[in-house]
Amino acid sequence: MDINEDMIKEEVSNFVSSLQRLLPKKKEMIFIEPQRVKLTRLSDVHTEAKSVFPKCFFGAKLVILREIMDKVKLVQQYNYGKSKDSYKCFTQLIHKEMEPKITDDGLVVDSAGCATATYTEVLDGAYKMKLTSRIRDLISSETEVVFEKENQNSVGSMSCSLKDVDPSTLRMVTQWMYKVVPDFMLGTEVGFKPLAYPPTPDFSISARYERPSFALSSTVSKVGFQVCLCKQFSSDLRIATVINESTRNSSTNVALALHKKYNNGAELKIFVDSERCGGFTFQKDILFHEPHNEVRVLRLIGSTLIDRQRRVRFGIGFNLDF
Repeated sequence: MDINEDMIKEEVSNFVSSLQRLLPKKKEMIFIEPQRVKLTRLSDVHTEAKSVFPKCFFGAKLVILREIMDKVKLVQQYNYGKSKDSYKCFTQLIHKEMEPKITDDGLVVDSAGCATATYTEVLDGAYKMKLTSRIRDLISSETEVVFEKENQNSVGSMSCSLKDVDPSTLRMVTQWMYKVVPDFMLGTEVGFKPLAYPPTPDFSISARYERPSFALSSTVSKVGFQVCLCKQFSSDLRIATVINESTRNSSTNVALALHKKYNNGAELKIFVDSERCGGFTFQKDILFHEPHNEVRVLRLIGSTLIDRQRRVRFGIGFNLDF
């Protein structure tokens, strides 16, 4: 048998292939991106529970939101019969609690002549600065600057606000929230007026324990104590309880609320409390599809309130997003 160069190359190749089949297969490299920890700001520590409660009102109101340009919005609100949020079964113990934290930069002008300008900028070192200036009339104004930094397990902020360009109204508030374990968080808030005399700071401590189906939170300050519990039974049903105790009048109020969503876009919120007050709101969104894929929203709101004098009040509202 003749042995040539081609036969040698073939035999060597077969031998190497046999050795490769004996070796374990190379596993594919799987890269798992680090999952970012969900952090809750201190001003949102009670959001789930308190958002279940309805904002009852009486009378009639009409709210029209119109976008003039990309950065300018016009809000028109008309009240009939002293329409207002006439009852709250819980107090706000934390600075800027229950207010929207994520707002678009721009200018908002309402029918009362109040103009609010918002500007946000991300600074070096993961700091975020937010400037809000609100002018109500020729002599009434409010300016606030907020610096916020979010780390892997904590989020903190420091805000400075000034009203009517009066140095005596300067107020500084520091908020800090830390995730001790994945389900438990602790937070503190310190607020004071540097130019006030005597300088008496406001101090509060908050705690939050959350699971996928419920959230339990509490806040202790010199003006009161609060415990909030929100239970999510399903994607369209929530129940919340708020226990509020005030040190000013030594009273304790226990309130229970229910939030139900329907398949047709309607929402129902009901509440009762230990002071024999109660009420509900029912709202329904009606969508209008226009050319160029634009969608207009008309929200109908009905409200009923039973106050402490056992009077029954009714309200109706319309929100137009044009």
